[in-house]
Amino acid sequence: MTTPDPFARLPEARSFTLTSTSVQDGQPLPGAQLAGEDISPQLSWSGAPLGTKSYAITVYDPDAPTMSGFWHWAVVNIPASVTSVPAGVGAELPEPAFTLSNDLRLAQYSGAAPPAGHGPHRYFITVHALDVEDLGVPAESTPAVLDFTMSGHILGRATLVGTAETPGPERIEVSRLIPAPAGEVFAVLTDPLGHVDIDASGMLMDAEGEPVRQAGDRFLVHMDREALGDVALGKYDLEVVITKLTPGEEIAWTVEGGRRPYIRHIYGYRLEPSEGGTLVTSYYDWSEIDETWKALNIFPVVPESALKATLGILERTVRRRGA
Repeated sequence: MTTPDPFARLPEARSFTLTSTSVQDGQPLPGAQLAGEDISPQLSWSGAPLGTKSYAITVYDPDAPTMSGFWHWAVVNIPASVTSVPAGVGAELPEPAFTLSNDLRLAQYSGAAPPAGHGPHRYFITVHALDVEDLGVPAESTPAVLDFTMSGHILGRATLVGTAETPGPERIEVSRLIPAPAGEVFAVLTDPLGHVDIDASGMLMDAEGEPVRQAGDRFLVHMDREALGDVALGKYDLEVVITKLTPGEEIAWTVEGGRRPYIRHIYGYRLEPSEGGTLVTSYYDWSEIDETWKALNIFPVVPESALKATLGILERTVRRRGA
């Protein structure tokens, strides 16, 4: 992940030891700490700096799709004599400790719930050792106010980082009725130059090869990435590898070339005879991409709008070829 370290702009603080029977550092959060169960983790700490007079606990997600991250839990004014809290701690907090409302406006721990398809999020579970017994933070304050208020009182900081990810859709499909027989549509899709004709990106300059007839067939495509102006790849070649072909019904392919391992995302079309022509469904599937690429969290690289545009160009190409 390339998102920032939430402590990078804060004053340095001594580290001390934080352990948990609920959470393992650097590992996915268990179900109890996810949304729905909303059970705060068990925490134990030791080795806090001399002069510590109280503790605060926060759980913060810096990877949330907001400008301020997301606060899941904030507890303040934990006495210096306390060195652990049980899982699911709530009203039984040792006096004078209390829980602030989190970013859901709930005075509790709210479990991790990253948006579907947004990739892995980090959850910084932190015990802050403070040089005052009472920070003077009102109960109606937000965790952000707590964070600001205690910034000048932090003697030490102990952190565990858990992760969570909510899988999103890994396939896009769009459909369009093309007023032509399935055979005419399929003739474009099996022709290497047909792929150049219907390209909506402007990257496909030319193609070489015979029309494909079965899975395993290949043809060469000449690309020009400068058409997109997004990545400095310039001109290069790719091989289109047919992964599925049922004449008049379905064709699918992946691409090979350039950086390895190959991505293994799939592009395809399904054709279904319909009143007035052929119902054509274009799809893009990245559910089985190589793990090396999956870790980059850049998929889908083809938006739904591009598939819709290609279907419109496909109809125009079929009309022109049939004229």
